[in-house]
Amino acid sequence: MKEFINAIDIGSSLIRVVVGRIAEEGMEIVGVGAVPSKGVRGGVVVNIENVVQSIADAAREAELMSGVMVQDAYVNVSGKHLHGENSRGVVAITNRERVVTENDVYRVIEGAQYVRIPADQEILHVLAREFSVDDQTGIKDPIGMTGVRLEGEVHIVMAARTALTNLNKAISGAGIRMVDGIMSSLASAESCLSPGEKDLGTVVVDMGGGVCDIAVYLEGGLFYSSVVPLGGIHVTQDLSIGLKLPLEQAEIVKKSMGCARTNLVDPTDKVELPAVQGRPPRWVLIKDIAAIIEPRMTEIFEFIDEQLVRSGAKNALAGGVVLTGGAALLDGTVSLAEDVLGMNATVASPAQVGGFSDRVDSPEYATSVGLLRFAARIGDDGSSAPQNIEREGGLITRLKSWFQENL
Repeated sequence: MKEFINAIDIGSSLIRVVVGRIAEEGMEIVGVGAVPSKGVRGGVVVNIENVVQSIADAAREAELMSGVMVQDAYVNVSGKHLHGENSRGVVAITNRERVVTENDVYRVIEGAQYVRIPADQEILHVLAREFSVDDQTGIKDPIGMTGVRLEGEVHIVMAARTALTNLNKAISGAGIRMVDGIMSSLASAESCLSPGEKDLGTVVVDMGGGVCDIAVYLEGGLFYSSVVPLGGIHVTQDLSIGLKLPLEQAEIVKKSMGCARTNLVDPTDKVELPAVQGRPPRWVLIKDIAAIIEPRMTEIFEFIDEQLVRSGAKNALAGGVVLTGGAALLDGTVSLAEDVLGMNATVASPAQVGGFSDRVDSPEYATSVGLLRFAARIGDDGSSAPQNIEREGGLITRLKSWFQENL
């Protein structure tokens, strides 16, 4: 395992590069770089040249702070092209002692991957949920148990080949090797959810600029994943049109005085908007700003609710919803989420990090820090899914690495 790990969060609003150091006390943040994102729409690279420049600028900031060259990195994968589904594999335990071995687990996971994959997609993650040995269910690590039949349930995440190729080109164009791609919501859950919350049943919603990434955890494993193609940028666009402001100024208004609920603002409070294109400054009610924001935020949570209902697990999510991402910082978001989704909601930031922890103490850095923690847990060989286990090392070593990631 390398001492330093690098993470690149490719967002629709910002591109962040974070350098972490693995210490005895845990993950330490030693470098952070963040620049406006150019060439990314809906979490997907649409202009490689612009993204290359943004990555290089963010990496330079992180390198100056940390004194560490960013030569390789773990990168988030987002966008509506992501697709998740659950699958099950079954194998017979054939050795004379009928004891489950690493090879049996490998075979059952391999079998669970035999699903129909569209020609334009490839498997990004295969994440174990639980195993069964004969009639014993709910097993997290079956190795060493005795039986004749082993079953494994996994959650498979697929991504568009073109999106992954363009992402890799953008990273390599900045002179950085992409070690592995990790789904954004998976990384956010790694930095913000405790094992107890995953067991209880909790949904993580990473509210980014262009999309909202959703991960539903049930009984300790990833049960459902999805992406809603709406985010904070759409709120800014509504404000730009409604207030007749350029996007840059509409973003400032949203962050400084925006609220997702009209009933949470004083109906008499006013704010002065700057002069635009020769028009003099003008005063508007903050309530009117909230009246533009609330319908769009409500729509976003209604789409999220549709996904939770589709998952079939909404009524089992005793842990409620954990919101991360920059759009979750908008005042009134928690209250609106609780009303629309009908469950408890909280906003979470990365927890238990050292070093320059104040630089990442925000929901905006949930994905970045989660990438570091995910990478530290699985090792530096890039093995993020069973199909990647074939890359190097002996079978036992490869399986141990995979178990560390998934169980």
